[in-house]
Amino acid sequence: MLNTIPDEVNFLDCTLRDGGYYTNWDFAPELVSDYVATINTLPVRMVELGLAGKPESHGYFASVTSSKAEKVAAGLLVKACVMIDAKDVLASELPIPLAVIRLTEGLVPGHITTVRVAAHYSNLAACRNICAELSHRGFRVFLNLMQIDAANAAEIETCLKEVKQIDTIDVLYIADSFGSMKPTRVQEFIGRFAGRIEADIGFHGHDNRGYALVNSVAAAMAGATWIDCTMGGMGRGAGNTASEQLLPILTRLETSKERALLEHVLRHFDPLRKRYGWGSSAAYQFAGSNFIHPSYVQKLREGGALSDAAIIRRLSDLRADERMSFANEKLSALMAQDIA
Repeated sequence: MLNTIPDEVNFLDCTLRDGGYYTNWDFAPELVSDYVATINTLPVRMVELGLAGKPESHGYFASVTSSKAEKVAAGLLVKACVMIDAKDVLASELPIPLAVIRLTEGLVPGHITTVRVAAHYSNLAACRNICAELSHRGFRVFLNLMQIDAANAAEIETCLKEVKQIDTIDVLYIADSFGSMKPTRVQEFIGRFAGRIEADIGFHGHDNRGYALVNSVAAAMAGATWIDCTMGGMGRGAGNTASEQLLPILTRLETSKERALLEHVLRHFDPLRKRYGWGSSAAYQFAGSNFIHPSYVQKLREGGALSDAAIIRRLSDLRADERMSFANEKLSALMAQDIA
């Protein structure tokens, strides 16, 4: 079956961005330098260095600029990108072009060739000007379609119509934000969007239900030409498709390079996994199956005070309209519950 995967699949490693949800976007310099050196040996097309435009209270990789990129990734041999959140633009009182300029201050095409825009599927129409401004400034534009698995048939059709009106997108990503998708659902989305739009299609998986790897392979088999991965699967909530698992399946990775990749993960990311505890679990599986924002589980698991059974009971009390958007006040209420 794997011989149906096209040779032109591109891999994007987004460890420093998605993994930052656990480290507040700070990583040790030794880890970063080893990461760059390891990436340079792998069949990875692009690296996501972090976010752009986040507050100073967040770490170094939450507000990446071109000067930062030149400093931390001077030896990087592959292309680099950053991600912005469409909500940050749309919440501004400034006109969209000016809001984009403000958010991406310090970014110029060079080391960073691409800006990825994370947008909820219901905000696609409003993203047209965001993508246009980024393209006008010389960046390639990748649009990550968030939480799309929760959309109904009519909403998906609306998304298809709206994304066709955005002619500055280079790659449209189907993002399994809740980690809720099964392989058949992934292939349905990839096939449906690929058949209607000119942009390339990408897939970003999360491992809430333990399907991130198989979903990524299914996406490639369905025609996705960009697939995301992270070292050790480090990422928000249960984490992402692990680079060290995906690359040996979908590429002709030499044994020596696979070993070096595994040693890199063991040296730097296994200690972080033991500290922060990402990975599929009963609580994450419940959240994924019920379209519950993964940050609820991530925060409730911090410190190890609550069992997965207790977390599931607390999450069961969330109303449908509270599940998809993470709110600190709701988290506080869940943490305050007295459940035996």
